[in-house]
Amino acid sequence: MSPERLSAEWDDYLVVLREDAHQLLAWGYVDARRQLPLARDEYDMTGLIADAIERRIDDPRTPERYTVYSVHNERPISPGDELGKDRPRLDMQIEHCAARPKRYFTFEAKRLRDDVLSSVADTLLHYLGDKGVGRFVASRYAVESIEAAMLGCMQAHDARFWFEQIREAFVQDELSGRDAFCLTQQLQWEHVISDLPDEAVSSHKRVDHDSIRLFHIFIDCS
Repeated sequence: MSPERLSAEWDDYLVVLREDAHQLLAWGYVDARRQLPLARDEYDMTGLIADAIERRIDDPRTPERYTVYSVHNERPISPGDELGKDRPRLDMQIEHCAARPKRYFTFEAKRLRDDVLSSVADTLLHYLGDKGVGRFVASRYAVESIEAAMLGCMQAHDARFWFEQIREAFVQDELSGRDAFCLTQQLQWEHVISDLPDEAVSSHKRVDHDSIRLFHIFIDCS
């Protein structure tokens, strides 16, 4: 599907979906905040946040318009026709159920660490590599979307530190000529909702020639 056609299909929903997915994430994060430092890995973290989002959606105090959403945690997909347990799983996905085809906003979570088990270099490799940003660039994740997000669960340093680390990795990739990230817009700070103040965005050309905007949302999980 061409970028123009995909973009046109999103026109009526994209801004609302983006902001609502961010708001649901923010609520889930606030509600799960106390438990996040005790989580063993990002799978536990997204599970806690997804459960909290589900409770928010079901809460009668939540605005009625959020009832058109559902949240999925560890949702299996088959980008390469994988079957059964071989299927990769999306960390967290917000689904807009009031349109056909359905619309999705996907979050891929990674722990941002700097310790004996995972140095800054190791963390960046995990965040940017084939199981992180690379999955979106390779059109394995969020193929139905033109936007998605990396969720940086900070357990060391702060958002500005990780922003600079990621930005520098993108710069060095371009200078080297590898172009592994197929960057079309360098990382820059972005503001979507006030409840998630530490956020950036980059744009990438995917292997199927579509483009994707990747939001990088930094949350404190220490």
